Amino acid sequence: MPGAYSADLRGRVLQVCERGQLSRAKIAALFQVGETTLYRWQQEWRADGRREAKSHAGGPAPQLDAIALDKLKDLVVASNDLTLAEYAAKLAEDAGVQVSGSTVCRALQKLGLPRKKDPARARAGPARYRRGSGELACRPGQDRSAASGLSG
Repeated sequence: MPGAYSADLRGRVLQVCERGQLSRAKIAALFQVGETTLYRWQQEWRADGRREAKSHAGGPAPQLDAIALDKLKDLVVASNDLTLAEYAAKLAEDAGVQVSGSTVCRALQKLGLPRKKDPARARAGPARYRRGSGELACRPGQDRSAASGLSG
């Protein structure tokens, strides 16, 4: 999503509109803004006398307040290996707050708490799935067939 237009541009566009010498379409083309944008700016200027954009409203209030965050922190300390859905279900029981797993994930990130108990689990598994060079280990100057004990 593109950012807001500058207040300077908005003011210059409205000044040209006040002069009344050009049509709305020509002004929009001149300043490379949409005609609808220009129309909205003119409406706001006539209704409120504002030349600048409205300030941001701040967004929705967080679903987890300080008490619910403390309960989530206690849950993580008590059992660190639950899934996000299990944390959400326990929060519903303990704090009476219905939230989704993604909300729990954002809350855990906000608190700086890990989601899983053992980060070393990512390293478990067969060697062929581990990240690395993908080549067999060999000494410098030795080709792969010699390193693996195959005759070449």
